[in-house]
Amino acid sequence: MAPLTALEKRIKRHVIGPEREFFVVTAPGLENLCHEELMRLPLSRREASIVTGGIEFKGRLHDCYLANLKLATANRILMRIDHFKANTFHKLHKKIAQFPWELYLAGGSELKLRVSSKQSRLYHKGAVAEYFEKAITKRLGEYCPLTAEGNAVTCRQQIFVRIVEDQFTVSLDSSGELLHKRGLKSYRAIAPMRETIAAAILRLAGYEETEPLIDPLCGSGTFSLEAAMMVKHIPPGWFRTFAFMEWPGFSAGRWQYLRKACEAEFATKSAPQIFASDSDETMCASLRHSVEEYHIADAVQVVCRDFIQLDPKELTDKKGLVILNPPYGMRIAGKVNSEDFFAALCSQLKKVYGGWQLALIIPEKHLRNKVPITGLTEHRLFHGGLKVVLMTGRIP
Repeated sequence: MAPLTALEKRIKRHVIGPEREFFVVTAPGLENLCHEELMRLPLSRREASIVTGGIEFKGRLHDCYLANLKLATANRILMRIDHFKANTFHKLHKKIAQFPWELYLAGGSELKLRVSSKQSRLYHKGAVAEYFEKAITKRLGEYCPLTAEGNAVTCRQQIFVRIVEDQFTVSLDSSGELLHKRGLKSYRAIAPMRETIAAAILRLAGYEETEPLIDPLCGSGTFSLEAAMMVKHIPPGWFRTFAFMEWPGFSAGRWQYLRKACEAEFATKSAPQIFASDSDETMCASLRHSVEEYHIADAVQVVCRDFIQLDPKELTDKKGLVILNPPYGMRIAGKVNSEDFFAALCSQLKKVYGGWQLALIIPEKHLRNKVPITGLTEHRLFHGGLKVVLMTGRIP
């Protein structure tokens, strides 16, 4: 093993070794679910606090790897790297010029600054971002690693700067793309359900990994894919990459160790117990391709069928969870009367899904009173900036 360079020693001492502060960003209303997920992980320090917008916790750098890999309801994970006060641009420049950016960012990194300011003298977000970018670029230029061709190593990194009453909090985005992007879909759908929201809905509905699940209006298959990963014990981030993998302090050995530990728990199913169906043949074909490409066909079966014509007894002799996300807005685009369509769906649920657990997303508020099933529990969620009503319970 080659001896560590002076920079590598500093990274190990200041970044890898000590505990760090992390912030898990969640969608509104998912903080408690995400906190429960986080507390189930084998973190080096099992303490976390729910705050506005997410969860704060302390841990080692590998805890950040683990959280990105395994949290199903998190949007992104930030690592706090600096706190300071500045009320003039002169003071700001001095602070950020002296900060050891080379410990956290690779030379040649493509930077994106996201600045928020509240009740602070430095309220011009664009100017603050420009100061940061210039100072970081200059500092990294002194430590810029070169490739064999002599070109600077480049990667995309996002920096969050939050200013409240002249107090700065600077964070690195460890996730990169938002965590709902699991890496399983190479196709697009109109207004799809985000995977993080789908994971939350499955949990709120009390989905058990041993029971069948029918997703009869599957669209792009978000619910079916999320359920399949749960059933097969595949972590939500298994098929994607993360921004922290480009950090100077990233340990490829530790990352592979975490992945091997996860892989040892993967489950193989003797027969599919998740059934995805839709009347759109193109969507069904795309979903079927993903199911086969990512080797989850042992858990998921895709059929192309209209919901009204689908009989659950043709798929399974057991009762489990039926999950419905009726099309609305862009997905329905005036093709049918939404109230009539919703009434037909509810009628079919009562007719052929008696005894099944139900997770029903209500597309529009006025439709809540038109659900002819009593005893359901109502949950409020946010999806794409819209308030969504989820109703869960057992169909009589």
